[in-house]
Amino acid sequence: MTDKDLAERIRRARGRDQTPGRIGKHAVLIDTVRLPAGVVTTVHRVLDGQVTVLRAGADSFRDDIAEVLLDVPPVAAGSIQPTSVSLPGVRLDHALVLGPGGGSSRDPELNERTVTVVAVHHGEILAGEAEKDFHRAISSRGTGLGHHLNDWNRHPVLRADARLLDDWPGGVMRPSRKPYPWHAERILSRVVSNGPADVRFEIRSMGGHNLVLQRQWDRAVGTLTFPDGASTPVDQPRHDLWASLSPIFLGEDASTLVTVTAGMPEADVLEMRYQTHDRGWASLPVMEGLDSCVARLDGQILRTPGNWAVFTSRSDAVIQAKCTDDGHLWLETPDPAAKRSQGRLVTVEEAATLLHILAREDRSAIADLPGVKTVPWD
Repeated sequence: MTDKDLAERIRRARGRDQTPGRIGKHAVLIDTVRLPAGVVTTVHRVLDGQVTVLRAGADSFRDDIAEVLLDVPPVAAGSIQPTSVSLPGVRLDHALVLGPGGGSSRDPELNERTVTVVAVHHGEILAGEAEKDFHRAISSRGTGLGHHLNDWNRHPVLRADARLLDDWPGGVMRPSRKPYPWHAERILSRVVSNGPADVRFEIRSMGGHNLVLQRQWDRAVGTLTFPDGASTPVDQPRHDLWASLSPIFLGEDASTLVTVTAGMPEADVLEMRYQTHDRGWASLPVMEGLDSCVARLDGQILRTPGNWAVFTSRSDAVIQAKCTDDGHLWLETPDPAAKRSQGRLVTVEEAATLLHILAREDRSAIADLPGVKTVPWD
């Protein structure tokens, strides 16, 4: 098949004409089309019976970047073999040759002659990974990079491979032998920092750093192991994890990395376990703000008799809440030593006051209420 035949088959497959042009030393065919995700510029280079494709959002497409990517030898390896490139003015620093494939499903022969060159950041990819695994990793179930691959101006969509080391019933992860791809910022700033207490996560950067982390109250603690085997403790305010540890996922100099910082203790937070018939459950303690705890009482616990929640302060003071059979709110504080609880029926407003005292004064004030009943456990 001649290059002229390939150009015609590209035109038919895409259902539109391409504009001939030059990018550096490369003769190319260019078209721009509006898609639901935005306007995309597509470049085809047809040379010696092979087709190389570039795609970029029209607002990020630049000839100088396209020229660098077209200079990469279009040899597909079947696995992720990044080529280091210098792309002026953007943070992406490597090129990948993907395929064959990615052409037109309506023309299998054209598809088999087509490779796609994409620009990536080294923190977005795992070198040596099979291409099919790479495509799974960048899907919406992994890092989500696939939705941003055509944006050459993007901030890197950094990848972490993570697995759960302990049980998390009902959680977003399950224990596994092998790690799975995650958006690095999400796993640190949303999953670990908001996860249940004392459940360990193992998280690996694309550069070979290994983290084992768990949340303890309002902090994230664990160990960072460097690619050379050296390790250092991690003890950070939970919401500072990403700001502190993002350099290892960006592949930046980690020699000045600070992994232990004091920070300010969080205010107005409690750990909570709960069980509802129609609004989920958490058998392990998760941390929530006071407003969220009060809202859960009113919007979820009181929906159905039998729903319950347990709120715990920093030093393990406890208030338990339950929706009674007749739909009222019962609050109590357990006394394990005496094998009894003290409690009474309360309004949501009274419950809110008690939870505020629990969070801010680190104590249960139920015993201070008038009309408190003592309930023996046996």
